[in-house]
Amino acid sequence: MSDTKNIQAFNPATVALQNSNLIEASAGTGKTYSIAILTLRLVLEKQIPIQQILMVTFTKAAVAELETRIRQFMRNALKAAQGLAIGDETIIKIVEAAMQNNSLSKTETERLLKEAVLFLDETAILTIHSFCQRVLTEFAFETRQVFGAEILTDAKAVLTDKVNAFWRKYITTLKTGLLKELIAVKLDREKLLDVLMNAMAGKTMLPLQPVPLNFLSPANQSALCEALGVMNTEIETIKTNLVQYIVSNETAIRIATEKNAHTKRNLLHLLNRPDALLAAIIDTKEKVYVQKTYLEILTKYEQIEKIEMEKEVEVRRLLSHVFKLAIEVITAEMEQYKQQNNQLGFDDMITKLHQAVVVDNNPGLISSLQEKYKAAFIDEFQDTDKMQYEIFDRLFAARSVLFYIGDPKQSIYAWRKADIFTYFKAGQEVINRFGMDTNYRSSKRFIEAMNFFFVPAPGFDTFYFAGEQNQFGYVPVEAPPGSLKDELHHGQNPETPITIFENPNNESISETVAAQIIQLLSDSSYTIPGNGKPRNIRLSDIGILVRKNKQAAAIKKLLSKYCIPAVTIDDTKLLQSDEARLVLYILSAVLDITASGINKALLSPLTGFNAAAILAMDDELAVSRFKNYQYLWEQEGVYVMLSKFLADYKVKRVLLNNATENGERIITNILQLMEVLHKLQTQKQFSMQELASWLKRGIEGMEVEGDEFEQRVESDEESVKIVTIHKSKGLEYNIVFAPFLDLNASTDFELVTFRDAATGDYLFANHALLDDEQLRITAKQLEQENRRLIYVAITRAVYKCYIIRNTYNKFSRSALAPFITAIKATQPPLIAFETAPLLQENYKYKTAKAQLEPAYLQATNFKLAEINWRKLSYTYLDPGHTPIFKPGTGKALAEYDEFIFRQLKRGANTG
Repeated sequence: MSDTKNIQAFNPATVALQNSNLIEASAGTGKTYSIAILTLRLVLEKQIPIQQILMVTFTKAAVAELETRIRQFMRNALKAAQGLAIGDETIIKIVEAAMQNNSLSKTETERLLKEAVLFLDETAILTIHSFCQRVLTEFAFETRQVFGAEILTDAKAVLTDKVNAFWRKYITTLKTGLLKELIAVKLDREKLLDVLMNAMAGKTMLPLQPVPLNFLSPANQSALCEALGVMNTEIETIKTNLVQYIVSNETAIRIATEKNAHTKRNLLHLLNRPDALLAAIIDTKEKVYVQKTYLEILTKYEQIEKIEMEKEVEVRRLLSHVFKLAIEVITAEMEQYKQQNNQLGFDDMITKLHQAVVVDNNPGLISSLQEKYKAAFIDEFQDTDKMQYEIFDRLFAARSVLFYIGDPKQSIYAWRKADIFTYFKAGQEVINRFGMDTNYRSSKRFIEAMNFFFVPAPGFDTFYFAGEQNQFGYVPVEAPPGSLKDELHHGQNPETPITIFENPNNESISETVAAQIIQLLSDSSYTIPGNGKPRNIRLSDIGILVRKNKQAAAIKKLLSKYCIPAVTIDDTKLLQSDEARLVLYILSAVLDITASGINKALLSPLTGFNAAAILAMDDELAVSRFKNYQYLWEQEGVYVMLSKFLADYKVKRVLLNNATENGERIITNILQLMEVLHKLQTQKQFSMQELASWLKRGIEGMEVEGDEFEQRVESDEESVKIVTIHKSKGLEYNIVFAPFLDLNASTDFELVTFRDAATGDYLFANHALLDDEQLRITAKQLEQENRRLIYVAITRAVYKCYIIRNTYNKFSRSALAPFITAIKATQPPLIAFETAPLLQENYKYKTAKAQLEPAYLQATNFKLAEINWRKLSYTYLDPGHTPIFKPGTGKALAEYDEFIFRQLKRGANTG
């Protein structure tokens, strides 16, 4: 950073437990361990009860990890105080120091630790939203909240209904000419919903000017239609004149066309169709040979481009007004909905607590929270925003022990308003700043290679902050003194820690990943340390980090070709999976039993049927089965019906053989879908038709929220892990593949977000409406975050990282390019450019069969009068239990909305 405070070396066993502190914890430096040590010291040295120590972190997974570590440390400390052996010397020293330096007797020390262990279930380890919810609930009067408010978990679904209503009232009533122009610039309900989601998240839409009054009045619409009509007429007139020019000058144009080999080959055959020739010239106008050959035509065409640009500005201005009107109308409607139903959105919790603590500066509330929490740890601080920081600063900076712990190099959630500039502000305002630069995760050679990679030359601008007032750079890390962590070996020699491959396209990149993984698994001379002796590479040693879910899917599909088990850990939605569509086919066939419907349901990976099997099957048996499914669904529920389908067609056995790609993934999704549909049917009392309709709308893009709609990990067995970089934070892998780090700072998205340096606000707008300075700022902030993504990906590795660079011209200025260029120039040690191995096309992972095929055990002398083992499940026995409904928590769609958005058949015929 650019401030003058010195960063002190951090030691959790000796740091003073006072004032406000910022700890910059580089990746792998033991952040969670340090928080647990500090918590133990607060209990013993400050004698603060554990339930008065607040710990706030970013994700539920981080909460679980921190909670586990705190429990372990408190119990180990108690054992140490009782004289029992434990494996952590730091904990032993802290317990001994507490008895020596704090004049605590052995009995008093044990008492404090026993109390801490006793109250572990009351430890306040929370996400930011959980903390805000707890305060708003517990101090409802002080924060001016209605008692008993609930969390609006399906906010997106409610918002979608509001967008539908707005669309019908304001968009479908526009004059036809205006609507055509707006659709031409990609106005649709999905775009409108995206705008609303950004606005509801606290971002401000540009331009900042208010919406003109009555801009959609009939008079204004007529005037705008007339103006746009004039422009369209001018454009058509110029086009007609250009076509006539081509006709009148055909001979000269033919001669010019024949002179150039490119134009002769590509355009000469269009001379007898002047309108097609004009279109082809315009489509290829960026080509130098076209510009030279048809200069006069392109010069005349510039008049059209000028008019089209003026027209687009007007249409996009209208589109912006429509969006801002939608924000005004729907935001008010959402607030009204939440008030009527006594509900809070996730962002509302932070906003309302900020209002009470910071804006209203409620002294009673602040004092109460300071009494309740004597110390606070704010973990993953780089991912907080301005509002969250102001809450914690006002509450705890002055009178409590406060530690902010984070790493600005891992701030990769700008789209959630994670604000690196808030981190800079905190660094200037805290009393003490510390740095953690001892890496406990990686091997010594990999740490050295990583230091070379991120600073390949003196003065290298690692994170693209050169010239800015607030900035940070890469801090070299080191291995712990006397580190005994071994290295990855190939034969007798240690492997080069970082290997860089260069490939021309994404397809070859995926093949390189597969080829190198096959080499690691098949070559027994690759070894890593394990239980004191070298062992061969396992599937679970390997992590593949990708930027997008579709990249993960492509690599997983390729690995499955070679029977290499792999699981994906990403944000893919359950209802967007192929399995959701397969289940819908089954539901539709059960609802309307026809030969075509049954065939469609059975011609799928679930049954393994192909066209020949469908033709050969017993049609009467199939119809009988589906009639039985219909009866089961109606009488006992969708879960029982689908379970029967899986049993009848032996779906699990079909999917778990080697002939089926991603069998475990398919089974996991099917079972999860069954649970979701069962929950909907029982809790919302959906009829059979309503349930099938809901699933159909979900597949078509209806937004749903909740953990149950995130795809689960399909297997805990030995497998390669394919993870998005965002999901990989906090994880580590012995061997990392980073195949798609060529990240471009593109501002070509329809909606782009950037932070305004003057106000600290996050703004968003259509990229076409940004001026040059705003485009520059947006591109720079994207580049900075892309470089932080590279840092996160590479620092997940313990022994080895394979980086695959895309050499296609499109990526010549990617975030990875400056690192590669500098490394090639300086040729630092421990980093090597290598040629990728060739794919072994006939390779099959040798233990894939044993891992994918379950063992079916046969009981001896065991007979049942009927097959009833499935009925031992409570869900099976009582699938139709009726939940207790809370009145007034939802609002049914109006009759017209129900017809338009849920019943009216979609498709070209209806249109």
